[in-house]
Amino acid sequence: MANMFSELFDRMERSKKQQLIASSGSESSGGNEKVRAGQSYLYRKSGMESEVFEMRFYANICGGELNRALLESVKRYPYFNTRLVEMDGNFYIVQNPVSITARRTDKLPSLGGISDGYHLIDVTYFGRSIYISFHHALCDGRGVKPFLETLLFYYCAYRYNSADPGEGIRKSDQPLMEGETAEPFAGAYSYDESKKFPEFAREAFSLPDKDEGDTRFELVMPRDQFLSACKSIHASPAIFIALCMNKSIAGLFPDFDRPIHANIAADMRAALDVPNTYKNCVRTLILPYDRQFAAKPARDQAEEYRALLNAQRDRDCCRKAANDMLLLFDKLDSLPSYEQKQAIMSFFDGMKLNTYIISYIGDVTLGQNAKYIESIHLYNSGALGLGLNVVCCGDQFIIDFKQSFSSAAYAKAFAGQMGSYGIPYTLSGAINFKTPTDSLMKRNKMKGADK
Repeated sequence: MANMFSELFDRMERSKKQQLIASSGSESSGGNEKVRAGQSYLYRKSGMESEVFEMRFYANICGGELNRALLESVKRYPYFNTRLVEMDGNFYIVQNPVSITARRTDKLPSLGGISDGYHLIDVTYFGRSIYISFHHALCDGRGVKPFLETLLFYYCAYRYNSADPGEGIRKSDQPLMEGETAEPFAGAYSYDESKKFPEFAREAFSLPDKDEGDTRFELVMPRDQFLSACKSIHASPAIFIALCMNKSIAGLFPDFDRPIHANIAADMRAALDVPNTYKNCVRTLILPYDRQFAAKPARDQAEEYRALLNAQRDRDCCRKAANDMLLLFDKLDSLPSYEQKQAIMSFFDGMKLNTYIISYIGDVTLGQNAKYIESIHLYNSGALGLGLNVVCCGDQFIIDFKQSFSSAAYAKAFAGQMGSYGIPYTLSGAINFKTPTDSLMKRNKMKGADK
């Protein structure tokens, strides 16, 4: 009898999930929207750590104005007022009846669980900072940045009576762009298979530091002087940062026996014909550095890196890379349970890209409101090794060195490179931090959360 009631309950729960999945998606008119682009972030053994944007103002945050701004902003981004429903190990996006509310707390939320209303994006504030926590299964930094810009615009409008939206900021009464909720990995892409694409050594120099906990350093530079230094060697900001970091590591380890690799997170939206999607659409590009390269003049290095990035950003190269990623997604889709999918993804636990990673978010559009904002930072814990998150905010370039060890050697060596170009900077001391893992699953039982 007990088994019969249990089976009946399970059937009812499954039917309820099926109805939820069919009834909506990123938009209320959608349905049956399986997570594809971000699904590799859903099967971590202990959950996926949040990515966090911290917007640090000059004055304390006013909760009333922030919540008004959040309510107005979400009207423009219905896909951020969503949650995930798990069935047979697959996750589907559905509209969330619980509105996002900005809460005053110095504790970052665990996304996807009951404590934050099952949201995959959350807003908190404390002191002078607003925090936007987001889950990589839902979107990437490029996908959430327009929401950040809209939220800051409305907050400044309510808090400071600011009326300047800044060119490119999306307003609450504007419709979604074409393909804004499109899935980049719905199917395979055609590309010119006769082309030769860049190849790199499988092995790269590995930083010797022992993983011992999450630490970050904040480096802030004047925008104009930083860009002037980039221009002096004909380098883009990403190339300039890669060159300086590569040279810094080579200086710290003059006997390096393998190429130093700068792994650049790069947007594939244009190449995949989904220029407006908010969903994950990123691949990794490589800029190698060896002794032969190090002997070249800085301008020659910058030109070589520019050509190498262009070759990797080639439309066909990106589409081939997307197809390679689809192989993993298709494999995950073929497995019938969460446990089996997690077993496949456990292979990636503890893996890291040698030598380090650069994520360049670009210029955050603030308009005249830049005068109210001291800095913007992006960070997450749980990633092994060294990563540089770069944000341009108003008249500043900001780099967050996030790392799984405490050494200040890399941040200081990079800062020394900035000094050699005559760029003034401020470098913080070590900041120990932690962004929480998600609450999407009851991992002690490996079963879906009750939603």
